Amino acid sequence: MAEFSKLVITAKGQALIAKMIAGVGNIEFTKVSASSTTYTLSQLEALTALSNVKQTSLISKKTITNNVAIKLEAAFTNTDLTAGYNMKALGLYAKDPDAGEILYAVTIETSGNCYMPPYNGITVSGAYIQLVTTVGNADSVNLKVDPAAVATIGDIQELEAKIADLQAFVGYTDAHIYGVEVDFKNKKFTRLAGAFGKTGGHAFDSVHCFGGRRRCNVTNDGKVVAYYGEGAFSTTGKLAQSVTIESGQYAGTYAAGTPVQVMVEQPRFYYKVVPLETEIVTEGENHGHYTRKIRYYICDEPEAGFKVHPAFVENGNENDYIYLAAFEGSLWDSSASAYILDDAQVADFSADMLSSIAAVKPMSGLTQNLTRANTRKLANNRGKGWEQAYAATAAASQLLMLVEYASFNMQSGIGNGAVSKTDDNSSNMAEYTGATAELGNDSGAVTNASGIQIVSYRGEENFWGNIWGWVDGMNIQNPTPFDAAGKFGRLYVADHGFADDTGNAPYQDTGICPCYGEGYISAFGYSENFDWLFVPAEHNGSTAVPVGDYYWNYNAGWRVAALGGRWGDGLQSGAFSWSLGHAASDRYRSVGGRSGYIPVSYTNLTLP
Repeated sequence: MAEFSKLVITAKGQALIAKMIAGVGNIEFTKVSASSTTYTLSQLEALTALSNVKQTSLISKKTITNNVAIKLEAAFTNTDLTAGYNMKALGLYAKDPDAGEILYAVTIETSGNCYMPPYNGITVSGAYIQLVTTVGNADSVNLKVDPAAVATIGDIQELEAKIADLQAFVGYTDAHIYGVEVDFKNKKFTRLAGAFGKTGGHAFDSVHCFGGRRRCNVTNDGKVVAYYGEGAFSTTGKLAQSVTIESGQYAGTYAAGTPVQVMVEQPRFYYKVVPLETEIVTEGENHGHYTRKIRYYICDEPEAGFKVHPAFVENGNENDYIYLAAFEGSLWDSSASAYILDDAQVADFSADMLSSIAAVKPMSGLTQNLTRANTRKLANNRGKGWEQAYAATAAASQLLMLVEYASFNMQSGIGNGAVSKTDDNSSNMAEYTGATAELGNDSGAVTNASGIQIVSYRGEENFWGNIWGWVDGMNIQNPTPFDAAGKFGRLYVADHGFADDTGNAPYQDTGICPCYGEGYISAFGYSENFDWLFVPAEHNGSTAVPVGDYYWNYNAGWRVAALGGRWGDGLQSGAFSWSLGHAASDRYRSVGGRSGYIPVSYTNLTLP
C-alpha cells in the first residue's frame, strides 16, 4: 500500500502564506500533479516545480478542517495513460497574486508501492488523494472548485449519503430493509419496505438480526460454548454435559458443570431514523423535540445512510454480537459457591455476581442495598465485559420489537406478562424465572405453574412485567424545583464508564428532555445524535396508543432509570414503560436488574 511523507510547504508557498497573513489576497489552490522523480525530504522546500510530471488532476473538493488547515481532495485515473509510472511525488499548486501559479507544497511516496498502470482498454485504475495543509488562516482560502474536476471517493460517498437521506424521506422499497412509520398524532403504524405484508413472529425469522437471536451459554470469561437445542445447553447455570469446540476463538473442551450464564446472542444490525415531523417542546427553552411522525428502519448489512446500532459500539469498539440476559437477574453467592434461589437478602456486593439462570426468584432490594450502583458491581464482578443492562442494549431490543410488531404495545403483540397480581405491600412478589425455557428462541407467552402469564421476546424473558429492572448508562438531571407540568429534566447517556449522578464524560448530553409527571406515553424525545433512544417527553396517551405504556418522572436533582414494570402494574407495564424518578441511593423490593455481556476482546465472529 502506498505511503506518503508529511506535506512540506515550499519556500514560495511560505511566501504566499506571509502575503495572506499581511492581508494581500487569498490562497486559491488549483491542482495536484504526480511526478515519477525521486526526491528527498531535504530537497522539497527549495523546489519551484516538479520534473517528470506524468499526470495532473484538478482539485475536486476543498474543506476547512480548522482555523489554519485545509483538506484538499483529488483523483487520478489511468484512462489516458499509454505508459505506466511509479508515482513518487505529489505537488500541490496555488495561485500567487504576484507570481502566478506556484508549487505550494510537496509530498514524497516512501514505500515504493505506488504504481499507476497504463490503461489496457478493460481495467480502469485510480488513486484517491487527500492532502491536508496549513495555510495560516483558513478563512482566507478560496473554496471554489473547478466544475471540470473528477469526482473523488469522498464526493461519491457524500452524494450517496444525500441520496440515502432523500430515499429515506420518500420511503425505502428494498426487500432487505425493514421499517415502520409511526404517526404519533394520528396513532397509526405503517409497515415499510421488506416489512410490508409481514406479521410479528416467524415471518421475521429469515432476517438475521431477528432470527439470529438465540439463547446460549456464556462462560465467565466470555466464551460461547453451547446454544439452545444442543445437548450441552443448560438453563441451570452449569453446562449439562462436556462439550468440545474444535476450532475458532472458543476452541477447547469444557467440562460438564462449567459455570455458564444463559444469554441471548444478538447479531449486529444497522438502523436509520427519519424524522418526518417533530415539534419543538418549548419554544426558546432548549427542551428538545417531540416525535410526531417518524420512520424507523433496520437492516442486517451496511447501507448508505444507516448507522451501526449503538448497542454494538462500546467505547469506540464495534462488536459483531452482544449478549443479553435471557432471564431476570439473580444472585451467585460466592461465599457459599451457590446460586440464591429464593432472593435471600445476603448479597456481598464486593464478591457476589449478578446471574441469568432459570428456576430462581429474581433478586431485589427488599432489605439488601440493591441500588443501581450495587447491581452494577454485581454484574462487573463476573469479569471483563460483564455489565448490567444499559441504555443502548435496552434500546436495541426495543427497536427490534417496534419494527417486527409495527407497534410499541408489546402487551398487545405478545402478552400482558406477569402484571396482574395483587400486591401484598411487603415482599418481592416476582415469579420465578424460566417458565419460557421451552419457547427457546421464539417469542410468546406461557402460563407458569402458579397460573401467571410469563412472556418472552425472542429469548429475553420478562423484558416487561414481573419486576422492574435498573438500566445503566442513563442519568437524568431534573431541575429544582421539579413540581409541575411543563417542567423538563435532561438526559445524559454513556456506553461505558458507568457512574451515577453525573453528566460528565463519558456521558453525553442527548438533548432529550424527559417531562415531569406521569401518564401513558404520547411522544418520545428526539435528537438527531440520539435518535435510537425511546425516552418519553410527553404523556397524553392511552392504555393502547400511540405507545400504550406508562411513564413516571418526579423529584428534583439527579435521577436513575428503571424499565418494564412489576407484578401488579397491569397495562401500565410494557417494553417502553419507564420510571425515572429514583435517586441513585434508592433500593426497592420491586426492582432488580439484568446482566449483559459486551465482547470487549472478541470481534469479527463468523456468521452462522
